[in-house]
Amino acid sequence: MRATLLALLPLAFACAGSTSPAPPALLARRGAGGVESPSAPPVQTVRPEAPAPSPAPIASASPLPPDSSAPGPSCPEGEVPVPPTPAEGFILGKGIKGEHRVVLTHGFCMDANEVTVRDFARCVEAGACKEPWKGDPYSTYPAKLDMPVNLVSWPKAHAFCEWSGKRLPTEAEWEWAATGPEQARYPWGNEPEPSCEQVDYTKFGAPKWEAGGDIGCGGGGPSPVGTHPKGDRVWPGGAIHDLAGNVWEWVEDSYGPYATDPATDPVVRLETSVHTIRGGGWNRSYAAMVVTYRGAAHFTYQVPALGFRCVRGEPLATPSPHYE
Repeated sequence: MRATLLALLPLAFACAGSTSPAPPALLARRGAGGVESPSAPPVQTVRPEAPAPSPAPIASASPLPPDSSAPGPSCPEGEVPVPPTPAEGFILGKGIKGEHRVVLTHGFCMDANEVTVRDFARCVEAGACKEPWKGDPYSTYPAKLDMPVNLVSWPKAHAFCEWSGKRLPTEAEWEWAATGPEQARYPWGNEPEPSCEQVDYTKFGAPKWEAGGDIGCGGGGPSPVGTHPKGDRVWPGGAIHDLAGNVWEWVEDSYGPYATDPATDPVVRLETSVHTIRGGGWNRSYAAMVVTYRGAAHFTYQVPALGFRCVRGEPLATPSPHYE
C-alpha cells in the first residue's frame, strides 16, 4: 500500500507494504476541519517543532518529585513500575502545537517489552484473541516468537490487554513513561541523537516508493524485543525497551488536536474511529524517535510496523469504544 499525501497535512504510513482489506473511510482530523479519504486510511503524523477480565486496580506510589528514586507501584515480572507525575504534572507534547500540562495521579505498571508473538499466541490459543493478519512478507506471527507481534488492529490489541488483566496505555501515560520528570527528548535522554545502537529505525525514513521495503537497522521488519538496550527508558524500578522505533504502538485515546487546557488523568474520546499511535517504527526517520511525535490510524489498520504494549493501572474514567 502506497503512502498517501493529503493536502496541507503531512501523512505517512506506520508501515507501507501490504495492509488488510480496505477499511471504511476515515476522517483525518486537523485543527477545526478535516479531510475525507474514501480509500484505505493512511496514518497521520504530527512532527514536533524540535529540533528546531478488566484491569485490576494497583497500589499507587506517592507523587514523584524530579529527584526522587521512588520505584512506583509494585509490578509483576516483565512489567516496570512508573510512578505518578509530580503534583505539578508534566508538559504533554512539549515543544509542539497544543502542548499542555497533565497530572497523572496514579502510578502504573508498563510492559517492559512490546507484546511478542509468543505472548499473543497464548491469547489466540485461549480463544480470547483473533489472529493477526498474516498476508505480508514482514508478518511476525506465528513464527517469530521473540519479535513484537505486528499487523494487529486496535480491537485485537485491546482484546489482548483485556485478556491479560491489563489495558492499553493512555497517550499521556505512554508519553510520561517515555519522557520522565526531566522531559527528555528521547527515551534514553536528550542525547545522543538516534542511531542503530539505540533504535531500529531508518535514518531518513523509507522512500515513498518502497515504504515497507528491506530497510531499517536489521533489514525489513522489526527486531526482537529488547535488543537495543542503549535506547531504553530507565526508571528506578526497571528499563522499558523499544519505546522509540521497532514498531509503532497503539494507545487508548482517540486521535485529535491537543486540547490546551490542563488535564488530570486524561483519556481522549472523540466521535472518530481513529486512534493515536506512538513511538515510530523501523521504517521511520530519526524525527519519529522524539517522544512527542504522534501518529494516527483507523482502528482497523494492520501493517508490519504497528504493534502495542499494555499497562496495568487504574480503571479509566470512561469506557473504551466497542467496534463491530
